[in-house]
Amino acid sequence: MEETPIENTAGLSDVKFGEDKNHSDKLARLYELYESGRYNDVLSAMETDSLAKSTSYGQLLLGNTYNQLGKKEDALSHWKKAIEISPLEHSAYINIGNYYYASGNVKEAIQNWQVATTIMPENPTVNLNLALAYDKKGNRIKSTKYFEKYLKYETKVTSHEYVMVKQRFANLTAKVDFYAKKVEEYKLQHDLKTIAALYLKMISTYANLPSIYANIAEIFEFDRNYEKAYEFYQVVYLNFSYSVKVLLALANLAYLLDKKSYSYAYYKRAIDYLPEGTSYYIKVKQQLSTLSPVLNDPELIETHLQKARAAEEENEYEIAIDEYENYMILSETDNEEIQQRIDKYKLFSNPEPFVVNVLYSQIPDLMNRKKLSACVDVCDRIMKLANDHSKEVVYAMKCKAECKRIIIAREQFGV
Repeated sequence: MEETPIENTAGLSDVKFGEDKNHSDKLARLYELYESGRYNDVLSAMETDSLAKSTSYGQLLLGNTYNQLGKKEDALSHWKKAIEISPLEHSAYINIGNYYYASGNVKEAIQNWQVATTIMPENPTVNLNLALAYDKKGNRIKSTKYFEKYLKYETKVTSHEYVMVKQRFANLTAKVDFYAKKVEEYKLQHDLKTIAALYLKMISTYANLPSIYANIAEIFEFDRNYEKAYEFYQVVYLNFSYSVKVLLALANLAYLLDKKSYSYAYYKRAIDYLPEGTSYYIKVKQQLSTLSPVLNDPELIETHLQKARAAEEENEYEIAIDEYENYMILSETDNEEIQQRIDKYKLFSNPEPFVVNVLYSQIPDLMNRKKLSACVDVCDRIMKLANDHSKEVVYAMKCKAECKRIIIAREQFGV
């Protein structure tokens, strides 16, 4: 696992070295010593610089220095201190994750890397690390997602690592395209069995194909193989964007499979999306009434809490979210601690919208304070992380253009 570069450590924390310019210069000189391999000189200089040690950057630098000297435990201690000073110091989380991964503790490694992605989702190192770690755990969907993010965010496109991953995914995509063309041929023949077999080949080739999982689920449901249909609808629900149709399918299939607590929980979720008074709404209401005895079975309800905790131990955060939510629905109680876990794991799954929202809110303040270069950096991050043509991207493009115009005017005319 690559050690994260320490020259770009700000992230959302916007780590500042204080107003004391001399202090900032000191840190720059310490970094130069580190880059030149004079690790003992870094340690000696830091011994007499209490101000440098009080910054998260200084602690990160110390941790990386000790790591280069082979003193892993000392390195870990300073990376943890960096987080204590600035909880959003994403580079420290990455390095802590690397430490745990190297020592065989994959669970702790993944957890720290996931925290890093909630701060800096576009960091290619952490996305590649997560892709490899989830691949090792056999979670092909999440591994594929993080490989995709690595390819999206990596700027060193001539590196051996990038070229290898890019070529591998190009080959996989070509195979999927071949199977997709075959599917269209067999659709004309209405050969459902062969189509299903081709769909299975597609997801075994490339795991991140949400519509294909949904298609397979529908085929199994049509064929009355309710266990398999339920399994594939759950894959869609846990890993991809889903519709109320998927929730209702899960609820109906769970009822048929005598998974009454799951059926109740999915109906309860689905009813929030249905307009009151419609036939679907009335039917779901009736089903909830029929299934309501599960609310009086504390042992059954407790199993969902146990499954959530077991999923956490395996870094299966999507399953943990589902089971914690099932527990809260069935127990009909609010639990602040559990809700915080759910919110955290949802952030793990999709950090980009959260980070974009934080960055978006920073722009007016940066513009008002004339922090033009910082504003350009924030706008660039928004354009990288947000969906194309979203209001955030449009606003960021306008603000960046204005900032650049003022910067150029200052340089040329001293405005």
